[in-house]
Amino acid sequence: MKIFNELNSGPSTPMDKSTTVASYTASIGTAGAGLLSLNSIALILGIAFTAATFFINWRSQSKRYALDLQKREEDAEFHRARMAELLKDDEQALSELKDSNGGK
Repeated sequence: MKIFNELNSGPSTPMDKSTTVASYTASIGTAGAGLLSLNSIALILGIAFTAATFFINWRSQSKRYALDLQKREEDAEFHRARMAELLKDDEQALSELKDSNGGK
């Protein structure tokens, strides 16, 4: 009788606990999935993917805008430097021309 009682009321093994957790998880998952029809699942997925696409595009466009703005600033800086160099060259050419004409 002692052996029979130890088998029935002894400590549960780890396999018993994992089996219990797995069966409860499967039951809850099945019940939750049963609440939604295939159409509602497709609707939820469509909304989720639309929102994800919106946020990905928004982030991409904002990065592109920032890069374009940076390129414009760099181009403007290059243009200012080039114009200053051209003006300096023009002034130097004019001064050389005046020197060759005898300062007239």
